[in-house]
Amino acid sequence: MSRMIGFYDLPTATRLLLYGFFAGALYQFLAASMVLDPIWAGTGLPIVEGFLLSLTFSLLTMFLLTRQGVRQLNGQPTAGWTFGLGVGSMLVVLLIYRLVTTTGAGFLTTGFNASTIIFGFILAGIVPWSMAIIAAWQGWHALEGRRFKPAFKAMFLHTTLLFTLAIGLNYPWFLPIIPVLIFVGQKRADEVWLISGLSPRMKQEWNRLQRTGVSTGVRAVAPEEESE
Repeated sequence: MSRMIGFYDLPTATRLLLYGFFAGALYQFLAASMVLDPIWAGTGLPIVEGFLLSLTFSLLTMFLLTRQGVRQLNGQPTAGWTFGLGVGSMLVVLLIYRLVTTTGAGFLTTGFNASTIIFGFILAGIVPWSMAIIAAWQGWHALEGRRFKPAFKAMFLHTTLLFTLAIGLNYPWFLPIIPVLIFVGQKRADEVWLISGLSPRMKQEWNRLQRTGVSTGVRAVAPEEESE
């Protein structure tokens, strides 16, 4: 996204980032009470609750990305990216707080110490990134006119991510699957999803900048040319 400055609808993306913070606060509360706490307490594996929560969140994401203010400038993929970042950031706050304050749950590390800080930085990197990729993927489908089927597919992705994180705090060898999926998803995001909303002229300018090795995009096309 930093390389695309000047190529996407920044006000809409910023607004969706703020929406993500608010939605993420509710999401992390529900995720903790419905999914994470039962797993950590060893009282069961709330699969149904996980699917219901993830489906609700996926439908909310699709609803926000198909609003007129997002659609009119084809900003669904980039808006989805920032929305996912916001939600993922709030989920990380919960995970790190539990690592620091919880005892007796069998976490890899607890308390405020160097190992917890390092583990927290790892979570802060992979969780928002993962949710941003999923939401950008939903945004790309919304741009292509597909809504409900991608929302149900995103439900499985979010449920898998949530359960992987819940188990990964106790058994960290589950976590490496997340960077692998990030690598695959980021490649698709860079090559297809995030640039899918650009006009043909803007795509040409973007490809030119990539060929010349410019690291930050600069809007070099006149506004009237964007609709060409």
